Amino acid sequence: MMAQCPDFAYIREKISIVAVAQALGLQVNGYRARCWRPEGHRNGDADPSIRFQKKQNRGRCFICDPHTWSNIDLVMHVRCCELLDAVSWITARFPVPSIPKGSHIKKREAWYPRIHSGDTQNVVEMLVRSGLWSDLTHAERSVLPALMTFTDHDTGLVPISFRGLMRYSGVGSSATIAAALRHFEQMGFLRVDRTRTVGPCRGVNKYRFTFDNPNFQAMVSQVFQRQRAEIELEKKLRAEERKVRCQSIPPV
Repeated sequence: MMAQCPDFAYIREKISIVAVAQALGLQVNGYRARCWRPEGHRNGDADPSIRFQKKQNRGRCFICDPHTWSNIDLVMHVRCCELLDAVSWITARFPVPSIPKGSHIKKREAWYPRIHSGDTQNVVEMLVRSGLWSDLTHAERSVLPALMTFTDHDTGLVPISFRGLMRYSGVGSSATIAAALRHFEQMGFLRVDRTRTVGPCRGVNKYRFTFDNPNFQAMVSQVFQRQRAEIELEKKLRAEERKVRCQSIPPV
């Protein structure tokens, strides 16, 4: 057990995920890297599939991963280790401050992610509470509410064009819209019914939310449990730190 409780928020936000990837031995080139799971890629991922997000300090393999991961997650994935080992590995290589005395650790909430297909009212709350909202890019956070707003509650379909999504989401690039929709499909909560164009009129794709998809539900649960595990570990380390500090005080 570590003598002091490291600041998990500092690790996630301030320790460069690119530097962590390099320390892990990944082949990094700028904000791209080759995936450590080459068996899942054509040509061993010769064209690097991992992209690092500088502002969010997160990364994702666009082939293997349905959602992004933090630098702590990356260490756990690459080294196949538990949370405590991953944090210890990072603190041994990067300067990480301890949590200041008197600061409060986020309490474990009596909440569990539950959502059903067609229930678009509580989607944003569920994504935020589970921790998945932070995995989404700024553009994806804009496209999702636009899709939810124009859902036909009788059919569950969202018939809307790319231009419509661009207009109502404020995203100015059709390529960015397409990337967001592909990510939603990969995460498992959106199905796209692509319309084939016949004649002079251009068809409009239809979208359907599939929040009851077992793969999506499992992913939400996994991310939520990971978030709870970090909170519990912080509390455990803080308690151990207090115990050591009390034992070091000489008796009166």
